Amino acid sequence: MRALLLFLIFSSIFSSSQVIKDSILGKPKFVKEYVVFLNDSGPFTFMKGDGEYGHAVIMIPKNLRSRMRETWFETDFCRYINNETNYDKNRNITKETWYYKSGEIVDNYDYTFDSLTRLIEEKRKNKYSEISYHYFYNGNNKTVKFKEAYYKIKDKPMEKYISNLENFKPLYITKFDTLTRTDSIFTITNDIWKKVGERSYTEVKDSIYHKKLNRVKIYDNQYRVIEEKSFDHKLDYENKKIFLSKHMKYEYDKSGNLIQKAEIKDGKYHYYTILENGKIITEEKDGNYEKPMSITYTYTKDQKLERTTAHYNNNIWHDIRFEYKGNYITNMTYLNKIGMEDKNIVPKLITFKYKFDKQKNWIEMIKNVDGKDLYKWVREIEYY
Repeated sequence: MRALLLFLIFSSIFSSSQVIKDSILGKPKFVKEYVVFLNDSGPFTFMKGDGEYGHAVIMIPKNLRSRMRETWFETDFCRYINNETNYDKNRNITKETWYYKSGEIVDNYDYTFDSLTRLIEEKRKNKYSEISYHYFYNGNNKTVKFKEAYYKIKDKPMEKYISNLENFKPLYITKFDTLTRTDSIFTITNDIWKKVGERSYTEVKDSIYHKKLNRVKIYDNQYRVIEEKSFDHKLDYENKKIFLSKHMKYEYDKSGNLIQKAEIKDGKYHYYTILENGKIITEEKDGNYEKPMSITYTYTKDQKLERTTAHYNNNIWHDIRFEYKGNYITNMTYLNKIGMEDKNIVPKLITFKYKFDKQKNWIEMIKNVDGKDLYKWVREIEYY
């Protein structure tokens, strides 16, 4: 299952504004949403004893909503969701409460915005702790400069922290070569390794800053990224080399849609030392035995994603096909062969059945897998 989760991270490009998934049209005032499990089904869990939200989950609203949306429309299983959310007239979320299946509260959230619709206060509370963040801006700037954080754990005194968020922003320098249409992006950092004893190292701040190559992007004549390399400078304890951590290539169709992305693997580790005169010394070592992976995409005539197919080591790993009615997904064919590449797996046939309100928002959606209704996603919506 870890492989499937990595695939979802690698493959997810389903962000077309044409396709309506869990967005809400109009001016919502209050939304209560939850999932009902039908015919002895249940939420996906990774290990025995996992709760309804799953294993080792980052329990924040953005992550819970994303997990629900992606697995609902891109797998044959279902996550758990249960919350009540209030909106102001600018569609900002002002309050939300998340629940366990038992009805017990997971967390309460309250948000306060100023006249420029900037978030100025955020509170999170559960039966174990309370956290409050206060955000400060320069003039009418939309970027937070200072943050005050207050932490109160049950039976312990409150702690306060103040952060200048500008200090935490990494500094990058970009060098663009117009002839080759290549961006070289450098990180400016004073993080270095210092030797402690014979075999141990610790990370410290140097007295000077160093320029480390972080990423290289190559563009086509339409300035779309066609090749990208990422580098990591923290793997070398001598603070001299950078390591090639990822190498990607991309292809597009005539409409500009991404039709293939591939991670390049050649069974080797690649290290580079960039000298002061600009000369690059390359070093290669055997041992990176991960297999190459690629994903191809096809689209409908009106540019909606129609099919996504993943290949791993030249074998089909994962395959999804979508059918639409208007801007809604109505059918999906789902094939998952991760870990079973040599077996004959029959694709799952998934149907989505919608019920709409007068504002044309769906308020009930049933996910039917191979002819059996298994999951029902419900939204009770009030409007301004």
